Amino acid sequence: MTLLPPTIEQQKRIDEEVPSDPEMRKRDVAAIRDWLSKQPHLPNHMDDARLEKFLFGCKNSIERCKLILERYFSVRTAVPEFFSMRDPFLRDIQQCCEAIQYFVLPSLTEDGHRVTVLRLRSLSIDEFSIQTISKRILMVLDARLMEERCLSNIMVIDLEGFSVMHFTRCSPTHTIVRKSMMAVQDSMPLRLHRVHFLHAPAFIESILNIFYPLLKAKLVQKFRVHTGGGEELHPYMDKDILPKEWGGLAGTFDELNDAWRKKIEKNRDWYLREEKVSRTNESARQPESKSRLLKELDGLQGSFRKLNID
Repeated sequence: MTLLPPTIEQQKRIDEEVPSDPEMRKRDVAAIRDWLSKQPHLPNHMDDARLEKFLFGCKNSIERCKLILERYFSVRTAVPEFFSMRDPFLRDIQQCCEAIQYFVLPSLTEDGHRVTVLRLRSLSIDEFSIQTISKRILMVLDARLMEERCLSNIMVIDLEGFSVMHFTRCSPTHTIVRKSMMAVQDSMPLRLHRVHFLHAPAFIESILNIFYPLLKAKLVQKFRVHTGGGEELHPYMDKDILPKEWGGLAGTFDELNDAWRKKIEKNRDWYLREEKVSRTNESARQPESKSRLLKELDGLQGSFRKLNID
């Protein structure tokens, strides 16, 4: 699956939002690398091209980029459930690719946003694993960081086929769900523009209300809830970039999902190598460098017990 580059007009829109200055970016990347060299607990193996993508995703903010890099590496050590055993050919990941359709659309929206879709292919609750789905999502995000820079992201979550049991497995009363939310929300240099929920059931607000206390206010404001299907997206983006089932030209759900399965399989050696090197050395971490993410994880079990009791 090839992610198509921005058109001339899309690139203009992106440059307006995140001005491009090659010389300044080169200096900024050098400053970030110098900072990494002085953090004994952090690895310093990323090439300049990858660091540039981190910096771009942080809107050229060096301080924001440092924060995200700290979290990016720390979460891989602190939450191994999502960052170990990432061989794409392992049975659980292959089964996830069969049961859950998760893919990134090839074309950007007119405003330069990248669109990602998640939906069920199998309705079996036994094939719905939050841990494996989260692992796969993070693998796709890593693949994108190797390949592209985009202005921001639009997430489409199609709830068609979701049962009460599916929603129960997504409840933040489960430690694995809360860890997943922490791993995805702030450890990637990928900004979120909008989240669309399709085929939302009548009780969707009750479900979302459970999550609101754990989500940033800015994120909640990005939610758009629709009771219909893909046609609900047409007012928000050019329908041609959507899958065929939603009136677009991007290919079918199965074709798009299979293309991304092959993409992560192609990067197998990279995932296996990164699993070993993109980790923190906690024995070398200075006390003052302990990130907010690690403090949140330390308190997770206690807050989990409180959530259950209350």
